[in-house]
Parts: sequence; C-alpha cells; structure tokens
Amino acid sequence: MPNNKRKRLSKIKGKEKAHPYSRKARQISRAMTKEANISKAKSDRIGIAMARGQKVVWFRDRINEDDLKSQKTWTYLELQNLLTEYLNRNREQVDELEEKRNTVRGLSPKETLFLQVTETEAKEAKLSGIDVPDLTNGLVVKTLRIWDGDVNSITTIKLVNCKPL
Repeated sequence: MPNNKRKRLSKIKGKEKAHPYSRKARQISRAMTKEANISKAKSDRIGIAMARGQKVVWFRDRINEDDLKSQKTWTYLELQNLLTEYLNRNREQVDELEEKRNTVRGLSPKETLFLQVTETEAKEAKLSGIDVPDLTNGLVVKTLRIWDGDVNSITTIKLVNCKPL
C-alpha cells in the first residue's frame, strides 16, 4: 500500500479514533517522527547560523572601531592577529571563572558551559582553524562594514579558514 503514506499529521483524517495497532496509528507515528526530525534539523541550522553570525558581528564591530576604520584590507598575518584577539576576547571572564572553580562553591552549569565552549573554540582554532571573514579582500571588507547583522544575508560575506598565531 504505497499510497497510504501521509507525510503530514494535519493530512491524516480521524486520528483521534485510530486503534493503537492500526495502519493509521503507524501513519500518525511516521508523521510525528518526521515532523520532530524536521524541527530538530531546523533548530540545529538556526543554532549554527547564530553562532556564525555572532562571530561575524564581532569582526564587523572590530574593524569598524576608530583605530581600524581607515584600513581597507588586511594581510594574512594581521588577520591571524585579529583571530587571536577574537579567541582572547573572554580571557578575563575565563580567568575569573577558573579562580572561582578552585573555591569550595564551584561553578554553575551556565558557567561550566561557557568554559567548555571557550575551550572547544580554542582547540578547534588550533587544530583545524576557524572560518573568519576574508579581510584580505577589499570587497568583502566593504560588504562587512555595511552588513546589517541579518543572519540570512551572511552568505554574502566570504569566509576563509584561518589559524591563530
């Protein structure tokens, strides 16, 4: 019965009256599983896009500061220095949390997660590098400076893989 596959839960009629072991119950189960998988994949994509967006926003804000505003492009070495600065952006907080960890009270789950994320980011940068905006290209720098922060338009900004110094 290949034609009995209903893809959406809303398309299945009489789902309230379905016997637990019936074909209709299996249709409902398949549709619910499919919807759960789709929503999980969507939330994963959104999470990845938000993380990438935060990183690009940091670089945009950094190159728009007064000391770097006049610079049109960066060399690869300067890009590595910016990446090192990006990785060390939370160093003070990490040091405070490390001191706090040694006390009797310990850390909250949120603080522990923050430490894990920063450690993972540092390891990833050291091993395989991190995707950063290609500031060696003047067009990308210009696009990044006028970018409004919309996550959907982040694909207009070219990213390159870079390792810190």
